[in-house]
Amino acid sequence: MPEKEGGGMTLRVYRVQADGRVTTVRERREIEPAEGLAWSMEFPPCACPRCGEREGGR
Repeated sequence: MPEKEGGGMTLRVYRVQADGRVTTVRERREIEPAEGLAWSMEFPPCACPRCGEREGGR
């Protein structure tokens, strides 16, 4: 298979049985990266009620 330019990845979904057998759930596919997304190592703040309570208690 020739190499592609610009990144991307290959995705395959499979299930491993207790005895080690592998069953394919979805065949392998090439996934292209989304266009125009801003890359950042920062995660947005959590919006769940539990974390919101903690924020207010500081």
